Parts: sequence; structure tokens; C-alpha cells
Amino acid sequence: MNRRALLLALTALPFAAPAFAQAVDVSAINAYLVALRNAQGRFRQTNPNGSVQTGAFYLAKPGRIRFEYDQPKGAMVIADGTNVGVFDPKSNRNPTRYPLSRTPLSLLLRENLSLREPGMVLGATRDAAGVHVTVVDPRAPNDGRMVMTFSEDPIALRAWAITTKTGQRTEVALTELSTGVSSNPSLFNIELAAANYR
Repeated sequence: MNRRALLLALTALPFAAPAFAQAVDVSAINAYLVALRNAQGRFRQTNPNGSVQTGAFYLAKPGRIRFEYDQPKGAMVIADGTNVGVFDPKSNRNPTRYPLSRTPLSLLLRENLSLREPGMVLGATRDAAGVHVTVVDPRAPNDGRMVMTFSEDPIALRAWAITTKTGQRTEVALTELSTGVSSNPSLFNIELAAANYR
């Protein structure tokens, strides 16, 4: 997998709501997201080319997340609060870096996320799979969009799907999720990961 595919995996699937989907109030989901500070678990990722990868993730707001892929060994994506580092095991170079603020995933990792912010929520629907909330960054609405999927009883984040501004699509389904579990801060240190990667 190349570095670009890994970044797209981090940030990309539009949600096509079925005709029977119902509109929904996102107040309770907003409260859940505000309270979601730390989490870790397992994920299953569907890439733009249809390939599937699995791995572990660690989340610590604000701005930090780490994806460790089972295959290829050594593949990682780390957001340190400012930048995203994409580690490609097929390359001996340093990780490729991108500004976190230019990825839709930055919305999920915000310190003070509010779905009430004007222009953020494009729509919220409910269907048999759960509640789907489509969001963009109001300051850069053309940089891509994210659809977050939640179960309702209890409310829990189950997946997110992101479309980049180039139309590339990736979906991340959380197969395990533990919240309120703090992770070692060193997990989100791109420079440390790069030093250990060589």
C-alpha cells in the first residue's frame, strides 16, 4: 500500500441515505462526542480500491489518533494534533506529513466539537444501520466530508466514512471500541515513531 492510499484510508465514503431514512435530532450525539475524550480498539477499513485492512487504533482528543495496520507490517497513520504522518513500509524515507486541519478527520478530533456550529452538519438520518451524521469543516467545506455512524441504545460511535475533495472514498468500521481508556502520549509522537521506524 502506498503513502497516498494510507492517507486516503485515514480520510475518506459518502453516505447515500436510503429513501426511507428518517431525519434525526443530533443533540444526544453531540453530547456523546463532547464527552468522548479517549478511546481505543480495533477497526476494519475499506479502501477506495475495495481492498480491506484491519488493525488497532488509539484516540486522544484533542487532535491525536494512531492507526496501526495488521498488514502490511509497519504501516501506520499518526495524527499528533498538528500534522498527520503516513508511514509506508515499502519506503525507507521519513513518513509523509500532511496538515491535520486539511483532513475531515480533524473534525472528530476537535477539542471543542459542536454539531451546532453553523455550516458543520449537512444532514442527519436514521435507518436500520443506525444514525448517520454528515459533517464538513465550515471553514473549508470543499476539503472533504465525513459521515459518522452511531448506534442509539446506547449511543456509540460505530464507523466513519470520508470523501476527500478529489472524490476518493474510505470507510472505517470500529469492530471493538473501549472509551475512557488513556493511551501513552508517545503513541502520537510522529518524530519518535519515525526514529523507531528506520
